[in-house]
Amino acid sequence: MLVASIAALLAIAPTAFGETTHTYAVTLTISVDREAHKIDGTVASDAPGLFCELSTVRIRKAMPGHDKVVGRLTPYGNEWHMKSPPALRGERVYAEVSTYRLPSRPVECLGARSRTVTAP
Repeated sequence: MLVASIAALLAIAPTAFGETTHTYAVTLTISVDREAHKIDGTVASDAPGLFCELSTVRIRKAMPGHDKVVGRLTPYGNEWHMKSPPALRGERVYAEVSTYRLPSRPVECLGARSRTVTAP
């Protein structure tokens, strides 16, 4: 009987103390400024604070097969900016963020990808 009681308590404990993970969608935009040779965009979500808006943005060059990462940016607020290097001009690029979970909180930010644009 004692063993059955302990087993029942151990089975109930994870569900009683478990936290609900809050999942938030992320919206990622990209735009180009041809005169200034800049690529910029925004990261937005409904997450409280700036949890999802501060995720690292990767700029990828669209290629056959695996797309090459050509830049990694950390947004300031929810905006990011990048100078377009001469080697990238005229290439098709897009921005993406990966899905990640905050280790200290029950928050998960979903990954996102922007539309593809031509680098200036």
